[in-house]
Amino acid sequence: MKAVLFAYHEVGAATLEAMLRNGVDVAAVFTHRDDPSEGGWFRSVARIAAENGIPVHAPDDVNHPIWVARVRDMEPDSMFSAHYRKMIGSDMLDVCPNQCYNIHASMLPKYRGRCPINWVLIGGETETGITLHHMTAAADAGDIVAQRAVTIDDDDTAATLMASIVDATTVMLDEALPAIADGTAISTPQDASAATTFPGRCPEDGHIDWSDTAESIRNLVRAVTHPWSGAFTWAGERKVLIWEATTLPGAPGAAPGTVLSIEPLTIACGDGAMRIDAGQAEDGVWSTGGHLADELNIVDGMRLGKSAPVAAPRKRSVLILGVNGFIGSHLSEQLLANDYEVYGMDLRATNIGHLVDRPGFQYVEGDISINREWVEYHVRKCDVILPLVAIATPIEYVRNPIRVFELDFEQNLQIVRDCVKYNRRIIFPSTSETYGMCADEFFDEDSSSLVLGPINKQRWIYSCSKQLLDRVIWAYGVRDNLDFTLFRPFNWIGPRLDTLDAARVGSSRAITQLILNLVEGTPIQLVDGGEQKRCFTDVTEGVECLFRMIDDTDGRSSGKIINIGNPDNEASIKELAEMIVARFDQHPLRHRFPPFAGYRVIESGKYYGKGYQDVQHRRPSIRNAKRVLDWTPTISTEDSVARTVDWFIENHVRSIGTENAAATETTTGA
Repeated sequence: MKAVLFAYHEVGAATLEAMLRNGVDVAAVFTHRDDPSEGGWFRSVARIAAENGIPVHAPDDVNHPIWVARVRDMEPDSMFSAHYRKMIGSDMLDVCPNQCYNIHASMLPKYRGRCPINWVLIGGETETGITLHHMTAAADAGDIVAQRAVTIDDDDTAATLMASIVDATTVMLDEALPAIADGTAISTPQDASAATTFPGRCPEDGHIDWSDTAESIRNLVRAVTHPWSGAFTWAGERKVLIWEATTLPGAPGAAPGTVLSIEPLTIACGDGAMRIDAGQAEDGVWSTGGHLADELNIVDGMRLGKSAPVAAPRKRSVLILGVNGFIGSHLSEQLLANDYEVYGMDLRATNIGHLVDRPGFQYVEGDISINREWVEYHVRKCDVILPLVAIATPIEYVRNPIRVFELDFEQNLQIVRDCVKYNRRIIFPSTSETYGMCADEFFDEDSSSLVLGPINKQRWIYSCSKQLLDRVIWAYGVRDNLDFTLFRPFNWIGPRLDTLDAARVGSSRAITQLILNLVEGTPIQLVDGGEQKRCFTDVTEGVECLFRMIDDTDGRSSGKIINIGNPDNEASIKELAEMIVARFDQHPLRHRFPPFAGYRVIESGKYYGKGYQDVQHRRPSIRNAKRVLDWTPTISTEDSVARTVDWFIENHVRSIGTENAAATETTTGA
C-alpha cells in the first residue's frame, strides 16, 4: 500500500513509525515546521521521515492546487492524517476517494474537534481512546475503522494521558493497517446523535474560576499542566501558575478564592478546597505551595483571583469618523450604554442630536479632509478607531466616481496611516460590495474571489476603493503589526437609513428610494424588474456584532475579516418593495399620504446611468462571526422593514408638523 501522511506531534510520530513497521510505502510526509517554543517535548515527524529517506514537506497551505496536483502525481492508494493542524480539503481528499483516514485522540463520536486530550480531563472523564476513521469534509465525522480505549487514572495529566494515547495508537494501527492494505477493514458509521464537539484552547483558557468545584479546578490544572501553559490565578496583580493540586474538604462559609492556609497553601473553592502542591509566579521558579505563599506574601484570609485595581480603570475610548451616519449613530448609542467614551466628527448632527449632551460623548462638526490635525490628535488619543466616512450609494459611484475615490480611499488611507503611526486598533468598514460579481452561493471572507466588472462600469469604483484599502490594511498588519478588523455589512436596514431628501436626488439606498415613492405617491421604480436578491440585516443586530469587535479585549477578532449579515433573510428588491407597501398600508398614519401609485419597471442604465452594473445575489457566509464573536442574527426581514418604515413615516410627519408650525409662527409675526 502506497500512502501519503499528514502528521505532527507525538501521535503523528507514532503513526509514521507504525506505517513503516507494517510495510506501508510512505510516498511523502506533510508536516509543520518544528516549533522551538514547544521545547522538543514531542518527537519530530520531519526528523523521523528524513531519517527513513521519505520526502518531507511543510507548506503553508497544503490544500493549494499546486500541492493537490503534486500529491495526485504521487498516485497514492491512501492518505492518513494524524494530529495534522489543518483540515484536509475536499480537493485533496478526492485524490484517494474513500481511502483517506484520520487518527483522532478520543473515542468518537465523543470529543470531536480540537484538543480532545485536554478536554476529556477538564470534563472529568474516566475513559477516552484513539479512533481511526474515514476523513470527510466534516471534521471527525467519518465512518469508524478502528478504536482502542484508554483508561484515565485519577492522577493522569495531559502529558501522561498523551503517552497512553500514543501506546494505544501503536496497538490500534498494528491491527488496522494490514486490514486496510488487504481490503478487509470494516467501517462503522458514527452515531451523530451522540456526538460532542469542542473548540481549540489558548493559554487564557487556563484562568481559574474559584467558584467552580475543587474537583473541576483540579481537572483543569491537570489538563493544562506542564508542558502546556498551565492553569493560573492572581495574587493581587501577580499572575500565579498552578502545576499540581489536590482536592480537600472545604471550610464552611469561606468565600471562593479565600486562602484557608499557607502551609500547606490551601484555597477555598465553590465546593471543597484545593491544596496547591506545586506552582510558580509568572516571573519565578517552580516551587511548593508553601514556598510560593512566602514568595508572594500570601497570608491567611487573602483572596486569590483578579483583584480590583486601586484606581478606577480608564474608560476605553472610541473615535468614530462619520458619527452622524446610519451605523455611527446607532453604534454611539450602544457604546455609551456600555460606558465607553465616544469622540465623533461629522458634517452635521441630525441623527445624534439626542446624544450631544450625554456624558462621555464628544462631538465636533468638521470634515476629515479639512480638520486633519483634529483627526490625527484623536487617533493618537483614542483606543479604537472607526473611519465610517464614505460615499456609499450606487448612483454616486456612477455620477461622481472621482469624488468616491478621493473620499473613500485617499482620505481614509491617511487615517489608516495614522493608526499605524500611533499603534492604534482600527476597525474598518469594508463592504459586501468588495465581492463584486462573485458567483459563490455564500460569500466567504477567506476564500471567495473578489470579481469586478469592466472599467467602463464606474459603479465598481466604490468596491475597488474599499478592496484596495482592505489589502493595504492587511499589508500593514503583516509588516507593522497593525491591529485591525475588517467588517463587511450586508444590506443593513433600520431607522436613520439615509434621508428622504437624499432619496429625492437619487443618492440613497434602495429601501429609502422605495419609501420615498410611497410618501410622495409616485410609482415604485423596480430597477431591472427588482429581481436582484439581497440579504437584509437589522441594524441593531449588525451594531451588536460590531460592538463585540470593539469590546474584544482578548483580540479574537484581530486580523480577521468578518461578514455581518443575515444569510437567512434573502429577498429580492421586488419582494422588499412588497413588504414595504404592506407595512405602509398598515400604519395608522397611512391616511396622511397619497394612494399607492403602483410599480414601474425601469432599466438600470436609465435610472443610474450607463456606468452601472449589478449582481443578482449577495449572500454572506457568517462562519467567522459565529466562531470569533459568537454572533448569530435572528431578526426577520419583515420585522426590520416594519421598524424602518415606521421610523420614516413618523419622522416625515413630525418634520412636516415642525415646518407648518414654523410657517404659522412666521405669518403671525408678520
